[in-house]
Amino acid sequence: MAAELLRLEQIVKSFAGVQALKGVDLTLNSGEITCLVGENGCGKSTLIKIMSGVYQADSGRITIDDHPLAHLHPIDSIRAGIQVIYQDFALFPNMTVAENLALNHQLSARKHLVNWREIRAIAREALQRTEVDLPLDALVGDLGVADKQLIAISRAILQDARLVVMDEPTTALTEKEVTALFKIVHNLQSKGIAILFVSHKLNEVLEIAERVVVMRNGEKVLEMPVAEVDARKIGYAMTGREIGEGYYEYQPAPMKPHSCK
Repeated sequence: MAAELLRLEQIVKSFAGVQALKGVDLTLNSGEITCLVGENGCGKSTLIKIMSGVYQADSGRITIDDHPLAHLHPIDSIRAGIQVIYQDFALFPNMTVAENLALNHQLSARKHLVNWREIRAIAREALQRTEVDLPLDALVGDLGVADKQLIAISRAILQDARLVVMDEPTTALTEKEVTALFKIVHNLQSKGIAILFVSHKLNEVLEIAERVVVMRNGEKVLEMPVAEVDARKIGYAMTGREIGEGYYEYQPAPMKPHSCK
């Protein structure tokens, strides 16, 4: 059985009187791919920001590696190996691939002088860890969405990530790029890294997930192995109603007869 990495218990969070999370439980295990699903506004983003230390829960318990934490701040989350890849990737478009990959390392080491050989070595190591091939001297602003995402993933792994949270990672990807991303996700899983994959695309969820967690209106309403659910069941959990899968044939409006004057 996979080792438990992160456990959230009875997490509650409100904003200006609006309750965003209503006692949510979530456990993430090393080397497991979990998909978090829900409509916009269901609380997914709030939950992610709590596990990354950006938000503080109003109440509830957070445990990392069996160690309960009274408070979780961003630096604590990073030190624990939790890395969140948001949709904007948090990259610098006017800097090169190598510079973006090595920047955090240089800042944490409090480097005062630039050693280009070291920067390239750090960047090369980051890409090798994820088995990605990108030109180190290319400006990030000139690259496509898929390549930017690969840089963000490589940077996360370079920071010794143990849990990688991917927030809607396939939104702007082609089918070929999604396939390449899934290959990288499985590669990370094989190294014991936990993946929390957030998506609205149920076909992708069913393909990549081992476990599916569905949220609705700030609550966890479903958690099951992917083998025990289908798109209809997930859709019902997300919305609280049956979603029809029928097709409607287009019926053109009847032609009005022309009047002759």
